Parts: sequence; C-alpha cells; structure tokens
Amino acid sequence: MCTRLPATIEAAKEKFALACQEATTLEIVGNVAAAFNAVGVVTLLREALTEEVMDKVFMPLMNTKIGFMTDRTGKPDKRGNVKPLYSRDVVRDCIIDAVIIGLLPTGNQFNILAERMYPTKEGYTALLKKLGVRYVIEIGQDKSQNPQYAELACKISFSHNGEKNSFTLNVSVVKNDYSSNDQIRGKAERKAKKALYEYITGSDFGDGDETSTQVVDAVAVEIRQEANTGATIGIDPNAAAVVQPQPTPQQPQPIPVQPTAQPAAPTYNANKPAF
Repeated sequence: MCTRLPATIEAAKEKFALACQEATTLEIVGNVAAAFNAVGVVTLLREALTEEVMDKVFMPLMNTKIGFMTDRTGKPDKRGNVKPLYSRDVVRDCIIDAVIIGLLPTGNQFNILAERMYPTKEGYTALLKKLGVRYVIEIGQDKSQNPQYAELACKISFSHNGEKNSFTLNVSVVKNDYSSNDQIRGKAERKAKKALYEYITGSDFGDGDETSTQVVDAVAVEIRQEANTGATIGIDPNAAAVVQPQPTPQQPQPIPVQPTAQPAAPTYNANKPAF
C-alpha cells in the first residue's frame, strides 16, 4: 500500500514530473532556442527540489543501487580517511544536470564524482533508447599485457534515422587483482555506448571513471570520419607523448657588470652627398 505523501511533497512531485517531461522535448544539440526552454526546466526543477523534498526523497537515494552512486560513502577508505557525504546543494545541482539531458535519479543512471554528474552505462543505455538508436556492441578479449590496464576492441554496429554504420573503438580500463571479467567488460561497454552517443549527438558529458584524472597526450582521432571508413577508432599507443623529466632549476648567477662603451665619433664620407 502506497503511503500518502504530505501536500508539499505531492506538489513538488508534480513539478518534478512536469520538468522531466519538458526535458525530454529539449533539443540541446544544434538548437539555439533550446537555451530558453532549458531555463524554464531548470527553474521548475529548483522550485520542486526544496530542502524538504531533497531531505525526504532524494538524499536517501544517494549511494543506493535503486538511486545513484557517488564517490563519497561516508566510510573510511583504504588509508582510513573518511570524506563526508555530498551536501544537499551538490546533489540538487547534479540531479538538475541529469534531468536536463534526460536521466533520472533512479536506476543508477548517473554517478556523482568529484561533485559532478556523469552518466553511467545504464544512463547511456537510457539516452540511446530515447533517441531510438538500435545497436549491437561486440566486445573482444583483453589484449593487454599490463596487469593494471585492460585493452579491448569494441565493434559498434548501429542504425539511427535511416543511417546504418559501424566502427571499432579501442578502449582501455583500469583493472587489478580483484577485477572480474564482467566488471572489465562492463566498463568497456560503457565507453562504447558513450562513444556511440557522442557520435550521434555531438555531446560529450565527460568521463568520470577511474581514468578521468589521468592526462594523456595523444593524437586526436575524428570519430565521424573514421566511422564511415570502418577504421579503428581510439588512441594510438605509439602517438602518446613521452614526458621527459624536467631538470632541476639552477639558482640564478649574478651577471657581471661591463663598463659602458663610449659611442664612436661619427665619420663622414667626403664623396657621399649630404642630405
């Protein structure tokens, strides 16, 4: 039996549902007018996500599988350090960011990492479904000899709005002694779905997984061009820049002061006419 919510929560529920419905009609990519429509959705969401609603409805969903996961659980890490749970304001902003692009704060469709919202594998599955994309992802075996990373080739075949195409994406994911094959393939699947969504929409919502804080200098590959040729898309391991160690800075040495030279007396050429 469903318990009747307080009137204030019921009113906020209607506003939130309306905002989610309005967000599904937004065409953010390539549509200048979408900014005006998005403002209305954000305003409606902020009106719905009051402190009471956040505390009674959405904060309890944090760090649950039926809600959304974060990188702050309130539990000590391997070093014994404990980071506090995210505040109400941070969670509210991340929920708004998620709803604007078509995600919900349920079903683990997004995570909060470093105070930012990132779509998960389930999130990209929902986004691709809303776009009406039909696809098949074939994930190869790990070819990496590095015990810390797995390298897998993902072949993505899809059809959308009459376009049928396929491309191969080389992805790398972090692994350790406790990583199962399903976990590794799940991370690779997320990256494949993210790449497919970016190819279709041109929108990149960032990457908040385990490699998001690592900087790699590599040659960029245009996914749209390579997809039409059936070539492999990904970072060329031979193109990564090797960072050379920087020499230790030397203390500045005093510059000896040289005596100022006296200017030489001007000379004139008798054969040269004067101006």
